[in-house]
Amino acid sequence: MTEFPRLRPVADTGVLLEFGDRIDDDIHAQVLAMDCAVLDANINGVTELIPAYAALLVQYDPLITNYVSLCEQLTPLLGKNQAGPTAGKYWKIPVCYDTEFAPDLAQLADALGQSQDFVTQTHASAIYKVYMYGFAPGYAYLGGVPDTIQHPRKSAPTMGVAPKSVMVAGSQALITTVTMPSGWWVIGRSGINPLQANSDNPFMFAIGDTVGFELMSRADFDKYGQG
Repeated sequence: MTEFPRLRPVADTGVLLEFGDRIDDDIHAQVLAMDCAVLDANINGVTELIPAYAALLVQYDPLITNYVSLCEQLTPLLGKNQAGPTAGKYWKIPVCYDTEFAPDLAQLADALGQSQDFVTQTHASAIYKVYMYGFAPGYAYLGGVPDTIQHPRKSAPTMGVAPKSVMVAGSQALITTVTMPSGWWVIGRSGINPLQANSDNPFMFAIGDTVGFELMSRADFDKYGQG
């Protein structure tokens, strides 16, 4: 049985602190608490902290510190009862599930044995948590897809998935920010791109924020302006 937390080297510039091996709110709370603890410790040589679902990557400058020395400073922080960040912001994001924007909705509904309306209503009624960023600029991975509409990703990726596409795969959801291939199920289009390229803070969501989706008709979505 794997014991957590544990520390592992990442090349010669990182330490990976692992707190579990699944998507879980309690595990993620430990990740965020450790993120705060390392930041507060102001350890010499640490260059960046990258939280994920169940791990925290601590990157460092190998000209200033090394793996052994950094582990010696990180290990005592693991045993402390650290307070995590304050509650994040709640975002309400408009989504249109019109056929033009949802090329995979019918196939996903068939695979689930549900109606398309059931899939969209269920998706729009849930609250999602921002767990991490990864894969592409501004790709905020959202956990919280209801069990009744969870389905594994497609067997092969689709090329050229458009920005602001709303996708699901398993227990995760995501809003695309750039044109990319993806094996996730595209079931709608967001009115907002979470990547605000010309902003001082280009990533709209913060880790720990929550997101809800507001179901909009095509007419209302067009009036909204599609972000």
